[in-house]
Amino acid sequence: MTTEFELTVDGSSENLLDAFNMLAEHQVNLDTIATAKVDDKYVMKFLTGCEEECRRTFMKSDLHFSERKVIVIEMYNKPGQWMKAARALVSAGVGIETSYLSGQTSDKLRFVFGVDDYDKAKHVIGQIAEYSVD
Repeated sequence: MTTEFELTVDGSSENLLDAFNMLAEHQVNLDTIATAKVDDKYVMKFLTGCEEECRRTFMKSDLHFSERKVIVIEMYNKPGQWMKAARALVSAGVGIETSYLSGQTSDKLRFVFGVDDYDKAKHVIGQIAEYSVD
């Protein structure tokens, strides 16, 4: 199981950097990150192998964060693979809430899917994954 953390920070780009610097100071390594500015706030979603330390850091700093289980799937690196996974989820009645590419090599793509029904999505993706599912 993989956990996606989400943190929302008000203000400037400097506030965005401060939030991630705090994680770095506590030796929290990021596996992947996606950020977006929505109005006057930054929304940051990321994966880390240091989940407990990440939680402790946010709690000690009194920062509000959320977390959820996400599907991570590795597929062959060829055109249409994200669409193959997304279509399988949607066809099975699973809603996609967020998705992003978390890594790529010459032969593999690694996608993250935040969904409205984790258990159903894991089952569906497990049927089409060429490599692995977390």
